Amino acid sequence: MKTFIFKTVLMGLCLACLTGCGKSKETEEKQMALRSQGMEQALAGEYEEAIDSYDRALALADMRVGALELDIAAYKASAQYHAGETSQAIDTCSAILDLKKSAEIYMARGILYRESGNTQAANNDFASAIELAPKRDLVLLGRLYYYMEDYAKSKEYLEQASDKKDQEATFWLAELYWQMGNREYAITLYQLYLEGEAEHQSAYARVASWQIEQGDYDAALETLEAGIAKGDSDGLKELLGNEIAVYEQKGDFATAKLKMESYLERYPEDEAAAREYEFLKSR
Repeated sequence: MKTFIFKTVLMGLCLACLTGCGKSKETEEKQMALRSQGMEQALAGEYEEAIDSYDRALALADMRVGALELDIAAYKASAQYHAGETSQAIDTCSAILDLKKSAEIYMARGILYRESGNTQAANNDFASAIELAPKRDLVLLGRLYYYMEDYAKSKEYLEQASDKKDQEATFWLAELYWQMGNREYAITLYQLYLEGEAEHQSAYARVASWQIEQGDYDAALETLEAGIAKGDSDGLKELLGNEIAVYEQKGDFATAKLKMESYLERYPEDEAAAREYEFLKSR
């Protein structure tokens, strides 16, 4: 879960004004082209290449930093995180915060600190984000208290937002109940979330895992296929792996083998999957 959470923080940072200060239109167009290139590379899992594209775009700023540069830096931090460069991603977030205070960037850096084991620094950043967050942004406040493990306050904000039919609030409320151990109610919320235009593939994985536990493999396959159809994002690997497992549980080893071959083309570094493929070839 940790990967998609961080990505959804930074991918929401596209600033409304993308105009730099004192730059030519040509330079700005080059920067935006490099930013688009970096985004495509990141979606393809080519994170080092994406970082290089973002660095080239930032170099064109020639020390003039505007909204576009901050936006590119946020995408760079996301790529660094996904490349396994957590400390560098923290440094990039810190550089952004030196120039512009942002609740979302404080939250992003807080998540990075938490994952690196620095709980105190993480909570400090979450507290700073709460101070900056608009009081009307109930989902953001609910998420921040969720990360700080203040589940009572998180529930208060997220339920207010969910009552206003905020779909994103429903997802995070499901996450909250899942974390608190009330899995049955969490699944109900995940399913409610999936009735709309769901963006979080992890919700499909949660529901499918529950259906698998209940032995309802056909329903699990439907859920997994719907999640997979959302395309290549952070949750896809888990969904594809679970799909293979379901076909194995159903005794359809021929389909499981075909699915595994496709999976290994996409994720050749998965040694456990490679071993499982050897088993499937013997069936």
